[in-house]
Amino acid sequence: MQFFFLIATLLTAFVVLCSASSPSQQEAGAPPMPPEVKRLECWVGTWDAEVSMMGQTSKGTETCRMECGGFWLITEHSGSFMGQPFQGKGFTGWDATKSAYVGTWIDSTGGPMSAYSNGQFSKDGKSFTALVDGPGMDGKPARFEYLSSFPDARTRTFEIYQVEGGKKELQMSIRYSKRK
Repeated sequence: MQFFFLIATLLTAFVVLCSASSPSQQEAGAPPMPPEVKRLECWVGTWDAEVSMMGQTSKGTETCRMECGGFWLITEHSGSFMGQPFQGKGFTGWDATKSAYVGTWIDSTGGPMSAYSNGQFSKDGKSFTALVDGPGMDGKPARFEYLSSFPDARTRTFEIYQVEGGKKELQMSIRYSKRK
């Protein structure tokens, strides 16, 4: 019983901390915002998506926002996949202990968490590359490279490559247009 009380207390504390993001809390001793976290803001907004995968094209919408005190990028994608409704959520943040961006992705395809990423922005900030471990199309563990490019403030692209034996094979690409 005490174990469940401890878990409930920890979850409540997490929710309270994540819902707090006002400037007064930054002044009240919250950790300073690292510049690496600010770089995630290039994703923030609502985007129209054109998804290309396995010879099929579909449309979707992606909404990205900063939460949990402004430290985490929350991505929500809705659309269709193989003719079925699709919903996915991503969480990305800066891990100073790894000097890398870390993240995860979950979606409505019914599988486990499908990705654990570790990534970096290019020096010019126009691209972001992450190495990702997750299940391949056959369900077995696989390695992927995620490449996001930001040619301008209203356009971005996203490509997933499966990496095997030193070769990269394009699995999916998405072209995003930011709404006004």
